[in-house]
Amino acid sequence: MLKKFSFILALFLLIPTVTYGADCSAASAIVIDGLTNEILYEKNAYEERSMASTTKIMTSLVACESGKLDDIVCVTDEMVNVVGTSLGLRAGDKISLYDLVVGMLIVSGNDAANAVGLHLGGSFEGFAAMMNEKAHSIGMNRSLFVTPSGLDEGNHHSTAYDMAILASNALNNEIFAQICKERRMEVTINGEKQAVYNHNKLLSFMDDCIGIKTGFTEKAGRCLVSAVNRNGKIMICVTLNDGDDWNDHISLYNECDKMYQKKDIRDIINIDVVGGDKNTVSASYSAEIHVLNPQLVTVECYYFPFLYAPVEKGSEIGRVIIKFKEKEVASVPIAAEESVEYYAKQE
Repeated sequence: MLKKFSFILALFLLIPTVTYGADCSAASAIVIDGLTNEILYEKNAYEERSMASTTKIMTSLVACESGKLDDIVCVTDEMVNVVGTSLGLRAGDKISLYDLVVGMLIVSGNDAANAVGLHLGGSFEGFAAMMNEKAHSIGMNRSLFVTPSGLDEGNHHSTAYDMAILASNALNNEIFAQICKERRMEVTINGEKQAVYNHNKLLSFMDDCIGIKTGFTEKAGRCLVSAVNRNGKIMICVTLNDGDDWNDHISLYNECDKMYQKKDIRDIINIDVVGGDKNTVSASYSAEIHVLNPQLVTVECYYFPFLYAPVEKGSEIGRVIIKFKEKEVASVPIAAEESVEYYAKQE
């Protein structure tokens, strides 16, 4: 039977300090750890505000989770009756639901968002109900979705905190995460491919940026939801109504990055061997992680209580799961440090 060995790497609790302050141009802002959703920085993070086209994070997530991305959507007049940014759809066009998601996340097409909403929800009201149900299920308690595009209508609003929670959930969807980080993609409309280019300049400014979505309306101002993967740690930043959003995201990431600490994890263990020229084999594992508090890291080692010879040097004989606050941050192999030959007993 596979054994599990678990131990806490340290005994005392050190809590990282949340960075508060007005060193950000946004009316509302937040930075969270993408793994634990712990707040690293906040400014008016719970104030309800318009969030413009960052709404399309929710629209795209609902689409990605629908299981209908292969659906072919026939574009109607109602879908293209929009203002603002557009994918350039016309009534009668045929396009897949997947390509509509690309059109939303890459070029922020309001027509693409409408097409998704009407196709999946049957009406804008029906799709808004789907969005709000999803929002409630993930803890977006101060948000109300009215439009799939983010164009202001009714009491359409969210908060910086809620949008960060949404982004954290969206990045867990592999399809969403793959699309939102691309600088250039292709969509197929009526059987013809065309290139589309991402509006998110952070993808060019920061090598470790992994998306997510821009937004702007007169009411909302400039809105930006972004994420970075820096040395294996995910950070998510949201700014609402921010005239200097590109620079603010860069500086906030740089400041919050200082809150993380590097932890080297390594060990050598001995495992019994049956039928070999040695009774045990040495095995090792190693990993480097970056977490907010190394003292809350747990290492779980999984391996069999004994092995049968032969054992090859370098072969994987177990696995180590590294967790921070019970959430997996890394998985590394336990590898044999030496070979053990089969020992044939002489009669």
